[in-house]
Amino acid sequence: MNTKITTKMIKFFYGIEGLLDEYKRNQLDKFGNIAFIITWWYLLISGFVAMLLYVNNSKIAAIFLIAGNLLISFLSLFSIIYFLRKKKLDIVEVDKSEYLDKKKKYFRKSIGLGVYFGVATHILNAIIDTVTQNGNFWTSISYVSNICTAVFEGIGFGICMYIVYLLKLKK
Repeated sequence: MNTKITTKMIKFFYGIEGLLDEYKRNQLDKFGNIAFIITWWYLLISGFVAMLLYVNNSKIAAIFLIAGNLLISFLSLFSIIYFLRKKKLDIVEVDKSEYLDKKKKYFRKSIGLGVYFGVATHILNAIIDTVTQNGNFWTSISYVSNICTAVFEGIGFGICMYIVYLLKLKK
């Protein structure tokens, strides 16, 4: 695979801006290898346990897999955040003259992410309502309560992302 593409993917996934130097790359490779080994063992063990649970009750096996996958997803997310903070790999250093411009850039980016998140969750919630409740997709998507919920979710997500971006900035 092309190294430019992999570098862009790594920078996007870990939220790293600027140059990905050798130190950052080595630290991320080390973390990625450890995460892969842990994930591989989790998949192996959880698959075996789910198979044993499936013999008695398939619903319990499905709940076990879903809950386990969600738990591992959240644990990995928080461990990535902790690792990046501890090693200071995601810090964006700017001059005082560029600080306001960077804040404005992050504000616009946060608004875009909030809009994207609100629209995406609104559409996904309408699909879930249609599938689980045998309802009409267009009725669910045009329901005022669902639209208000999506707006508040988008605003909340945008605010959270702006705070995360500000925490990454360093004068």
